[in-house]
Amino acid sequence: MMRACVALAALAGLALFAGCDWFRHDTTPPTCQMASPPDSMTINGMVTLVATAADSVGVTYVEFCADGVPVEIDSSENYAVVWDASALARGSWHSLSCIAYDAAGNKGYSDTVEVKIATAAQSGIYLGRLDVRKKKQTSLSFSAGAGDTLDGGVQVKSGGTLTKFLWLDRENCSKYTAGEEYTALYEQDEFSQTSVRQAIPKAGEFRLVFVNSDSSDVECWVRFVLE
Repeated sequence: MMRACVALAALAGLALFAGCDWFRHDTTPPTCQMASPPDSMTINGMVTLVATAADSVGVTYVEFCADGVPVEIDSSENYAVVWDASALARGSWHSLSCIAYDAAGNKGYSDTVEVKIATAAQSGIYLGRLDVRKKKQTSLSFSAGAGDTLDGGVQVKSGGTLTKFLWLDRENCSKYTAGEEYTALYEQDEFSQTSVRQAIPKAGEFRLVFVNSDSSDVECWVRFVLE
């Protein structure tokens, strides 16, 4: 019995040693990539930074950087943090990147994406990630004056496609909600990416509607500003 216990202890020690030896010889860095915001995006205010990362064993955490300076780390599998860009100069350009770390201390560096801070003539409606649940819809409301221009777009990051995107004024939004015939200022069906730049026809309240009729959630990157 004593010999069996000694043998088991020896095997356990070898297994532990082998595990430590494996980590010591793991020199393969993780892969890391900025998922959003996309390159050349105009942003302002509080901005959600999202990354994707992978490793042969597992990613320990991801560090986000702005202009080469660490912003924050995230150890969850979502790899997302919020970056406060509200104090940055209007119209200035900034580089964003991320670094993935594994248990062996290896680092995987992403390429940088360049983003521009909205100018003084622009005001943000929504800039960031938007999740549209399966068989659901979500909407964003905003007010604008005649002569303003709505500029922006929607890019699906995961989950397939969006069933419909609508830009409606207050009257036609009520008709749409009631299931009546409506006229949209802009409408796009079954898409993974769409953009719009169009003058506001008259002052009033407006709504952007995102419809997902599919059986899986859809994650989007959404950017809309008024100019």
